[in-house]
Amino acid sequence: MTADTSSIILSQVLAGEATDARSRIEALSNALSKMKHTTSEASRCCEAIAKRSTHLDSLTSPASDASAMLSQSASNLASTLAKLKDARDKFETVRDCEPAIDRLRDGIRAAEEFRKNDRKNNLRKQGTFRDKTNAAVGLSEQDVYAAADSMEILRDAFDYFLDRKMWRSTPAALQQLERVHKQGVTSMCTLVTNHLITSGQAIRLKRSGQKDGPLIPEKEETAKMTRDRLTKALQNRDLLKSIGEYEEQQPVESRSIREMRAIFECLEGDGHQLGPPRKHEPSTLASVFGVPANRVIRTEKVGSGGYSNFVKKSLKTGFPQLDAYGEARKEVAFKSVDGYYRRIKAERKKRAEQSKNFDEEGNRDNDADIAARDAVRCLEHAMVVVAGEKMVYKAIIAPSLVQTQDEDAISISPFYRKACVAAYSHVVAAIVDRTMDIIETVFLKEGGIGQSSGAEKDGKTSNTLKVRTAASAAAAGLRMLDGVRMLGPSLAKLCDMPIEDPKSPEFRKVSTASKMSVASTLCIAIHRTTVKNCAKTLENLAKAIQEDPNDGPKHRPVDARLASVSSDMVRVIRIISPFVSAYKSVTKRRALPWDPNIGDEAGEMDSYVRFLIMRILSSLQTKAQNYTKNQEDESGEAKSNMFMINNTYYLLKQLVPNQDEVDATDVETYTLDGDWFKEKLTAVFKSEKTKYLAHWEVLNAHLTSVENSSLEYQKNKNILSLESGRLLKERFKGFNDEFQSTYEKHNLLSVIDPNLCEQLQGEVKNVFLRRYENFFDKYSKLRFSKKKQDEYLKYPPSKVESMLNDMYGGNLTVEDEP
Repeated sequence: MTADTSSIILSQVLAGEATDARSRIEALSNALSKMKHTTSEASRCCEAIAKRSTHLDSLTSPASDASAMLSQSASNLASTLAKLKDARDKFETVRDCEPAIDRLRDGIRAAEEFRKNDRKNNLRKQGTFRDKTNAAVGLSEQDVYAAADSMEILRDAFDYFLDRKMWRSTPAALQQLERVHKQGVTSMCTLVTNHLITSGQAIRLKRSGQKDGPLIPEKEETAKMTRDRLTKALQNRDLLKSIGEYEEQQPVESRSIREMRAIFECLEGDGHQLGPPRKHEPSTLASVFGVPANRVIRTEKVGSGGYSNFVKKSLKTGFPQLDAYGEARKEVAFKSVDGYYRRIKAERKKRAEQSKNFDEEGNRDNDADIAARDAVRCLEHAMVVVAGEKMVYKAIIAPSLVQTQDEDAISISPFYRKACVAAYSHVVAAIVDRTMDIIETVFLKEGGIGQSSGAEKDGKTSNTLKVRTAASAAAAGLRMLDGVRMLGPSLAKLCDMPIEDPKSPEFRKVSTASKMSVASTLCIAIHRTTVKNCAKTLENLAKAIQEDPNDGPKHRPVDARLASVSSDMVRVIRIISPFVSAYKSVTKRRALPWDPNIGDEAGEMDSYVRFLIMRILSSLQTKAQNYTKNQEDESGEAKSNMFMINNTYYLLKQLVPNQDEVDATDVETYTLDGDWFKEKLTAVFKSEKTKYLAHWEVLNAHLTSVENSSLEYQKNKNILSLESGRLLKERFKGFNDEFQSTYEKHNLLSVIDPNLCEQLQGEVKNVFLRRYENFFDKYSKLRFSKKKQDEYLKYPPSKVESMLNDMYGGNLTVEDEP
């Protein structure tokens, strides 16, 4: 193909494409014109529609408003109907809830009647009711729960009407709600009282015979046995297992516990009252705490069953359910301690009557010790009772103090916590108060701290306290103090119940004094009063020794034998010596006449014994001097000396310890090991013995030798001359008369101790007998009298020695001095 052909063909192609493009452009222009026209038409239609829509909207708005108002009216009507229904339900609360409250009230009344009528029909066992009464009268556990639920509904209804005071029917509704609620609270408190009283004592007899079981103390155990038992128990931390004849137990049955827990849960906090919670502490609650121990004094008659009027007051915590608990358990706990004391007192009286015929004097001396032992037994029993009551408290009251973790739960009122502690204190305070009365009764009756000591004064015979009785009282007081000293801290711990959680900040802010309840205060007071009374018995003992009567056959025997006060003194040392720690408890807290220091500077028992020894020596010396005041009694001086010899020798022999018998490991027993005692009494003994032997020295004045140059014989006879014979006659006659007179005086004296008797007889012989033997052997061979030689020689040395060997037997036929 040529180039021209190709150009022609290309020109034709290009012309065809140009023509096609122009046709497309024209078609596009036509389409755009049509679209513009269509758009214009659509705009006009939209404007017309908008106008019609505006017109339609103006026509439908009133109908929409009316529809909305109708909807709101319907909603309001539904809400009003619901409120009317709720109000109707609230108005019917009394009608709905009162039957449950009435069932509870009627069931409790029926139960009380049932107990009264069937008290003898095997419903009483060991002082407690079996808890079958509720079932017998048809009061079920569900009835109690229903009543508790009803109480909740009543409180909600009361709050509902309280917010609608403008209603005319509100006052009447509130009044009815208060009436039914009060009836419910009263019925619930009555049920709590019945359950707690009829459940009985929170103790039971220990089960003996078990291997490694509870230890039952012996009824006749000594003070040392008691102390050893308690010391071992305190070391092993099982005190409650080792004290008393009883052990604690939970007396309330499980059903009763569940019912009471439901009641306390229902009434906890301010549930016992309607309306808003209280903002101020009840005025009656503050008086239960912060009572100082020095304000606790005896206000009740001795033996009346109480010590202080603090526990006589009715419990008013502001929470009736706690008042019901406190009064009910107080009655049971008091009877538990009081009944135990009366029982062992009757047993003690019965044993005393049976043993009177055997050893009347000894029994009287032991009365105080037996009473003290029983007082300590009562203290141990009181601890067990308190432990049992604490178990009851933890089972019934403590659960209501547990704060739940629910966010909507109402926090427990601090006033309620404090009231719970007050109620527990009310129960255990009665136990401690009765125990205080028991201990002080022993001090006042068996201990005789209300009596005076000494002899008659101003011509009037007083109710005197004898040394022996005062000694028994002092030992009894120390024994009771020993028990209080060892058991007191544990008793205080059992009686203590913290108001707040010890870990909380509020607990640290409250002072210790303000947290102390009456029970805790009484635990301090029981130690204070026991220390005070024990100090009084120790003072009475010292005064009784000092003022022991100076005349009388027992106090100043006519034959100068041992005075009763000396044997009493030995008994004093022996019966008070096992109480070193108890005595220290007295001196640390009380200034005493012989030991004015207190605290760590107070003296030990040795200072008291030294004081008593000096008092008895003074008393003995006064008695001895009274022998010489009788001018008609020529043997007064000899009696005085012999009296001191007898008594000092006895004290030395009885009180100076035997080192083989001393137990160095027993720190609780006092041993008189001071050299001062032995030196003091030995010096007095030797001095009086020297004075006594001087009475026999007068015999030596007649045993003087006669010079050989003065002895002349008659002529043609073996008899001395008249003048020479007179020299020997005067000597023999003087000796005979002096010896007979001296012997008759001294033979009336009495020396009970065989060793002392033999010792004095030997020393009297040493005074003159050897010299008399020489004199008699030398001059009895000579005839110095024609007719009366035998009369002058009627006392040969062998006879004199025999008479001296029989001396100091006393003259029991001599009438006692008035």
